[in-house]
Amino acid sequence: MIEIYKKLPKTNCGECGDTTCTAFALKVMNAQRKIQDCPYVAAEKDTLVLNKAIVTMDDNYSRVSNELEEEAKRVNFRETSAVIGGRYEIEDGTEKIKLKMMNMPYEVRREGLFEDGKYCPDSWSKIIIYDYVRRKGSRPLTGEWVTLGYFPNTASHVKAFQRNAEEKIAIKFNYDKEGLKIRCRELGGVAGQGKMKADYVYQFDLLPKIPLYLCFWDADDEFPASCKLFLDSSAEDYIDIEYLAYLVERFVEIFVQ
Repeated sequence: MIEIYKKLPKTNCGECGDTTCTAFALKVMNAQRKIQDCPYVAAEKDTLVLNKAIVTMDDNYSRVSNELEEEAKRVNFRETSAVIGGRYEIEDGTEKIKLKMMNMPYEVRREGLFEDGKYCPDSWSKIIIYDYVRRKGSRPLTGEWVTLGYFPNTASHVKAFQRNAEEKIAIKFNYDKEGLKIRCRELGGVAGQGKMKADYVYQFDLLPKIPLYLCFWDADDEFPASCKLFLDSSAEDYIDIEYLAYLVERFVEIFVQ
């Protein structure tokens, strides 16, 4: 991923459609995007070099996932489960930490990460959940709602994040408040009153101890709909911030489908 990232402008401009250059590089490495999708990498020579590098980087990506998996396997499942908000179970002699990521159930076992009873093949899901498990974040939720730009080294992400995440939701559900409410319920959102005076506030659990707050303002005669996404300020204790940014981006992609 690093070799791909070096070829990018590293400005987090968002013109490719992803929030950050890091997120874009990860997708290229995972064969979800093409390097040519970046408008600032047009030279054929660079493209050929990158295409050659992707094979090696994909291997490295799997290696990182495997290394994190080995760390996650070594934690005390019972103690870790209690700390990270998972559910500890023993079935047929097999220890499990059951948890949900974006309302989808997963199981961490000594054999690795499982989804629907099968070993999860998605390296990115494994990296996020393994990182969450191995960190064993113990900081209580602060109740302080912050934007992504609150966290260290994310100031350059904010403009692209607003354009590629918050604005996507606002545009998708402009003059469609019923559609918004239905979609929120479908993804496990819980309506409530928040710290923002918005028309609609929904809480989603990206992971058990990482809540995401969606605040939505209806369109009116003067202004189109608008949306803001907030996180609890304790999030950095539970997950790498680059992983968090990508996780929020994935949530938005699913939300606007």
